[in-house]
Amino acid sequence: MTTRRNRIIEGLKLAVFVLAVSFLAFVAGGVATFLKWTPVEDFMQRTAMVALYLYKSNVDEDVLDPFWHEAHLPGPESGNPVIRHDAAAARRGLNLFVHTGVQGATLIDMDGHVVHQWRRRFDEIWSSAPHIKSYRENDPAYWTDKIYWRRVHLFPNGDLLVLFESPYRTPYGFGLAKLDKDSNVLWKLSENAHHDTAIDPDGEIYVLTQTINEQGYPGLAGVTPPFIDDAVTILSANGEKRRSISILAAFLNSKYKPMLELLNQDLLGDIMHANTVQYVDAATAALYPFAEAGQLLISLREMNAIALLDPVDEKIVWADSGMWRRQHEPQMLETGRILLFDNQGHRGREGATRVIEYDPVAGAIAWSYAGTAEEPLNSAVYGSQQRLDNQNTLIVESNNGRAIEVTRDGRIVWEFRLADRLESDTKQMVRILPDLVRIDRESLQFLD
Repeated sequence: MTTRRNRIIEGLKLAVFVLAVSFLAFVAGGVATFLKWTPVEDFMQRTAMVALYLYKSNVDEDVLDPFWHEAHLPGPESGNPVIRHDAAAARRGLNLFVHTGVQGATLIDMDGHVVHQWRRRFDEIWSSAPHIKSYRENDPAYWTDKIYWRRVHLFPNGDLLVLFESPYRTPYGFGLAKLDKDSNVLWKLSENAHHDTAIDPDGEIYVLTQTINEQGYPGLAGVTPPFIDDAVTILSANGEKRRSISILAAFLNSKYKPMLELLNQDLLGDIMHANTVQYVDAATAALYPFAEAGQLLISLREMNAIALLDPVDEKIVWADSGMWRRQHEPQMLETGRILLFDNQGHRGREGATRVIEYDPVAGAIAWSYAGTAEEPLNSAVYGSQQRLDNQNTLIVESNNGRAIEVTRDGRIVWEFRLADRLESDTKQMVRILPDLVRIDRESLQFLD
């Protein structure tokens, strides 16, 4: 009861703080418009952003619990998360997933049996974290339930790339580490790495990273620092940093600079929110008239945009927007189309979320899936999908702790629901499922 009262008090404090800052910015904006005095507006906008940034970066936000979400479908009746499996229609393989209940990853078979697990807490890898503000000011136990594994990449020998994140700090990227099959640390990158990684044929690693930009960029009008400056950082196979490419600078260095009008200048300064990086190999590039081998497909949630970044010239060479909203994980397919998790772009009796197959040449949606009225898709944030080689689509409805495999005609042939749930008042809450991917068992050399 005391904990709940404290959460309510902290919630009221946060609400009052945000309202006060927003009101000041609103009043300043009105005065600036009336008096034609933009310095006042710029000053108040900067003040609002800095104030909330400092609050987010230093306050223990017990009132926020971003590790749980209200479930709109019930959990499994037993402890087994696999509640549906049509073995004749589903793509066989193993399923690798992470969720917000543990700093670890689990590999299961198609029937939900555990095949292998990895576990390693952030504080077991970083005794100090120079890239994270105020990390050492808190006891390691403070971070135990405030950090999660956002995404992992599994190598055939059992090595695992792990991305750590925490919504309790800005920037929220906490680092990248490589573990072996027994969860021993091979190397770590002490930077604000987040969301996604990609590997090229030579083993080089591309990872999304963040910094707080206090200076801004010449020619970037209307965006007042400080703000999160998203970048793609390139590493060697053994984790040595090569260089970083600012995505903002890459837009400014290209003919797609006008698309920066889509930037979201909010109080948190998360103006782009890059959430995907995919390496474009030669075979894939040959299917897209605007792509070349070695380029990187990126997703920018706050701009509702996807783009190709050329890491050699450090500029954007193609971009598109408009048919989706707050998307995640675009994937270039062998059909010349792009599969994309459209978080908030669906309108209908189903949920707000859909997965679409987009034809970038025709500018048309060739296929989509939004669930049904009884079993809708609803994931306002997070989410991913994977086109399997039998042409089924594996969809991760993160906010509902659920993953499904659907056929081209929309039939569910495999379903996973997290069993980790709790009751909050009259609602059932479920752990968030950031990612789940299907992997060929034959490709994993470390399994008996």
